[in-house]
Amino acid sequence: MDVVLCDELIEEIFQRVPSSSSPSVSLVSKRWLFLVRSATTSLSLRIPIQFPDNTSTDTSTSNISTSNTSSLLLSNILSHYPFLSSLTIVSSNLEENLTTTLPSSDSLLFSIVNSPCSNHLSDLRFLPNSPVSPAALLATTSSLTRLTALHITSILPLDFRWLVQLPLLKSFSLVNTYSKPINRNLNLHPNPEIDESDPLITLPIENISLSGIRAKEHGLGWLWRRCMRLRWLQLRACDGTGDGPTSAAFSNCLTGLVGLELRTCRVIADRVLLLAADRCHNLSSLLLYDGGSRDALHLFINRRGAALRTLDLRLPLDLHNDHLQAMAGEEYGLATLRIQSCCLVTGDGLRSLARAPAGSAIEELALVNCDVVEREPGLLTFMVQSMRQLKRVDLSHNETLSDKEVGAMLASCQNLVEIRLRGCCALTDASLGSLIKHCSKTLEIVDIIRCTGIGGNVIERLVGDINQLKEVVVEENKVSEEAKAMAAQKGIKIG
Repeated sequence: MDVVLCDELIEEIFQRVPSSSSPSVSLVSKRWLFLVRSATTSLSLRIPIQFPDNTSTDTSTSNISTSNTSSLLLSNILSHYPFLSSLTIVSSNLEENLTTTLPSSDSLLFSIVNSPCSNHLSDLRFLPNSPVSPAALLATTSSLTRLTALHITSILPLDFRWLVQLPLLKSFSLVNTYSKPINRNLNLHPNPEIDESDPLITLPIENISLSGIRAKEHGLGWLWRRCMRLRWLQLRACDGTGDGPTSAAFSNCLTGLVGLELRTCRVIADRVLLLAADRCHNLSSLLLYDGGSRDALHLFINRRGAALRTLDLRLPLDLHNDHLQAMAGEEYGLATLRIQSCCLVTGDGLRSLARAPAGSAIEELALVNCDVVEREPGLLTFMVQSMRQLKRVDLSHNETLSDKEVGAMLASCQNLVEIRLRGCCALTDASLGSLIKHCSKTLEIVDIIRCTGIGGNVIERLVGDINQLKEVVVEENKVSEEAKAMAAQKGIKIG
């Protein structure tokens, strides 16, 4: 067969082979190995980088040797994959001691650019364990003009002027991991001052994710001034957005946002919420985790809550009933409500939202690790009876949630497509029996991993009796061989 079939036909066959089988296929012959590599469009690599010995007297030579070894290894691998469109590079986190030495990631970036796949890359995740320099980015991005998504772990010093060389870039993510002091003897050029003479070119970027940005971080003002097409912004563990002269630039780029995510940004959460309340007229999705005061959230809901379609909150001590009651007006049209670990919310607040016109339109409800579910019997049943459009429910990590409560709730779920009960330790096979009884015609996804009270016997019933089932998230040791065979025949994903 290896002789009879042409390359194009073999490649067509390879596209229908599961990715997990690719290593086995590549062992058949050298020709098949070549064709497998040529047909590969997505690749993730972990490149080992050994930090130099701190006792060495010539650290510069040691750094160069380390970088060259890693870059040669990467170049050799990429030479076999000429048609990659998606590439992830992760370097091994063997040892991290930036106060002494800083091995460069620039050489790895040059290896990517000099590889045959550079002209095809549209998605690059460059995640080395040391920063990349703006000079290297400026020298290489002109050869990566097809990039639409870029994720980088760290840039040192912080400088974004190289972004103008990526005309198709829509999504940009930066994890500023090197916030601790760096040895001043290292050869790092300081971040240049903002040059107002730079042409004010609007970048094509629509999605930005920044993590670990410190207060008064220089270089961000240049970025904010040129992100007037921004649609989605995620800030994670940030203490600032570039304060001082750059503050106005940040607020001006918020106008077109439709999605805002603030994760563990306690220092700036209130300020960003208030800016969003003033400027984000089209905002339809808000995620707020571990930051933001009661008053700032209330003001935001009053001003912009009517446009929200998705609200995702994890505010253990800052979310109150009055926030939910404020969302209960007729002009509100939530489709997704997710609440996690919110200790001060009671059944009164949830009932007021459920019985309001806004509640009747909700299609996805998540009450994760919310003890109100456990301490107020009948609350879940009341909510699903009021939310007639409900299709997805997530009750994960409510450890004392009982079979009785779940069964009563499921009896009222007419259109349930997805249910997640992850970590609900008190549930038993009876809950899945109720699920099969009431939701067998519509259910597609079930998550019951770490539900210690649920055994393996009922999994086989679940796979066999629910016709629309597409995925079951459960421990593999609970799934019998019969259930696995039945799932494979019906195209159900298990695991």
